[in-house]
Amino acid sequence: MTTSLKEYFQQDSFANHLGICIEELNHGFATVSMKVTEDMLNFHKSANGGAIFSLADAAFACASNSHGQTAVGVNVSIHFVDAAAAGDTLTAIAKEDNKSYKLGLYRIEVYNQHDTLIALAEGLVYRKKEQFIDSEQLLSQRST
Repeated sequence: MTTSLKEYFQQDSFANHLGICIEELNHGFATVSMKVTEDMLNFHKSANGGAIFSLADAAFACASNSHGQTAVGVNVSIHFVDAAAAGDTLTAIAKEDNKSYKLGLYRIEVYNQHDTLIALAEGLVYRKKEQFIDSEQLLSQRST
């Protein structure tokens, strides 16, 4: 039995621990979501930046690895532009801005359930030579 790309990404223990769900996945694109819980709050009673960053990072990882080629993050820069509260549902959308043989550049936007921008990030990946999922299998998953 083969593992789908989405199933492969769902093996991320830390993302699962945070309750991050993959909503959409395509070549160079991913949408993930997470509900902010009480244990994700900082001392100001708003979502901790680390929780928001982790959501953005999960979207970045899914989008950058969506070609089936191993891509590892080398840099992520994030700007927190608004606060999120307990009970908010945050959605991170990662889009591929540029992809070359060795590098990939991604823009990640995090919104709450009211479409308020919470954070904006940019990530750079290094692409390794190995494919972690067979490209033929990847193409067949895309056509269904």
